[in-house]
Amino acid sequence: MCLSLALFSPFLQQPALAVGTAAGTSINNTATADYVIAGSNGRASDSVSFQVDEKLDVNVSWQDAANIVVGTPDTDRVTTWLLTNTGNGNDSYALTVNNALGGDQFDPAWTDIYLDANNNGTFEILLDTLYSPGTNDPLLSPDATQVIFVRNSIPAGLTDGNLGDTELVATSLTASGIPGTSVANAGDGSTHAVVGSSGGRSADTGTHQVVSTSVALAKSVVISDPLGGNQPVTGATLTYYIDATVVGPGTATGVVVTDVLPANTSYAGGTLTLNSATLTDIADGDAGDVNGSAVNTVTVNLGDLSAASPAQTVSFEVTIN
Repeated sequence: MCLSLALFSPFLQQPALAVGTAAGTSINNTATADYVIAGSNGRASDSVSFQVDEKLDVNVSWQDAANIVVGTPDTDRVTTWLLTNTGNGNDSYALTVNNALGGDQFDPAWTDIYLDANNNGTFEILLDTLYSPGTNDPLLSPDATQVIFVRNSIPAGLTDGNLGDTELVATSLTASGIPGTSVANAGDGSTHAVVGSSGGRSADTGTHQVVSTSVALAKSVVISDPLGGNQPVTGATLTYYIDATVVGPGTATGVVVTDVLPANTSYAGGTLTLNSATLTDIADGDAGDVNGSAVNTVTVNLGDLSAASPAQTVSFEVTIN
């Protein structure tokens, strides 16, 4: 069976490393005595030899730099963990998730666990390996690491700022329990396996934080007067810009921007644009219209937007009567 290699992405915290001689290493010691009896030289010797037992220790640490921002509801939100074999022998680990923790405002709903196929710290669902207990439990040599991803879904009806904790637990499949417990022939090279200070088990907690999703609009105007200045006089042109962005982890669906034309102005035909692309003024197949959906109103359909979407900019011109 191949053992995992320790590969590190810059974002990963340095793991706690194992200390000590590798399990199964022979420790040999020989004592000698030289002597003379009746003029004859002699030598006596005796040796003691034993193998170093395997110490079972493990460390799990949450790797995300900050709370995982989630919506309510939300699905398949990823937390990142680093599993390290801090013992002195090869060991494999069972992975479990516990979300029924106290001290937070909600319990995430656990979805699944993935093993990072290349230990680069980036979740890639088409590349990484779905964890199946008893089938592909991580097998690590001393000091080796495995990046692990835990996915959770978030319930509906939560409040902005609510926190929900998730705990990843790794337990040695060789032995766990009271430190110092020894299991004969269970270690590398049929040595004893001795439960280390971690108890052969480690856990750490990561946190999800609810952040509401909202659409933000920023409106500005550029004035150009007939005399080449920027004074709002009769005959001046007002160019309005409306920037729409999404804040938060979710998706705003069916975003529609409407703007009632200001009083004492006249719309300048053919000036409606979306992201600098001209839209027709009539209600037709493109995203916008003027007076088509509502009287004296600019209407632009922006569709579905998320925080990852680029800012959507609507512009149009009116003239001061």
